Amino acid sequence: ALAGDLTKEPGYIDLEWIAIPADASEVQEHDLGPILGDLAKDAQEKGDDALFQALAMIRSIRVKAYSIEDGGDAETSRAVEKIADQMTQGDWKRLIYMKDGDETVSVNTKYQGEDMVGLMVVTYEPEDSVAFVNVVGDLDLGTLLGLAGKIDSDSIEDMLEELEGVEGIEIDHDHDHDHDKD
Repeated sequence: ALAGDLTKEPGYIDLEWIAIPADASEVQEHDLGPILGDLAKDAQEKGDDALFQALAMIRSIRVKAYSIEDGGDAETSRAVEKIADQMTQGDWKRLIYMKDGDETVSVNTKYQGEDMVGLMVVTYEPEDSVAFVNVVGDLDLGTLLGLAGKIDSDSIEDMLEELEGVEGIEIDHDHDHDHDKD
């Protein structure tokens, strides 16, 4: 993960404006850009060349996902539409689009010449959940898909927890606990 202004990267999509509703019972918000170098080094030291290769080509992985509670769907629907509009107007190519009832999954890629420089994934199930994932870097789809097959959200949390204590890295454990209201 090289230093520099990520927002100037051609594969970058701004997710900051997407507001996570205060009443969302499940939230995942990750910006793995700052720690990708450490994760790659750790993978290399453990002899996981495939993981090292995949992480070394990625500059940023940002995830914003949350559950949609009663009545909170209109704003989320607008966010999904706005990202979809950015994909069609921003020279992105649709790689995958799936629709099952109201649930949709879209995967879009951004190329500069022959090189993939961005990946944008949106999964949306109205009145249930939404996830926005933006990956930026010098990307190889085959390597990324192989990596995605090896990693799930639990293993991402495990990797993050291994890095806890590294300078500048702090893990927020509050999302793991239910706060019952009496």
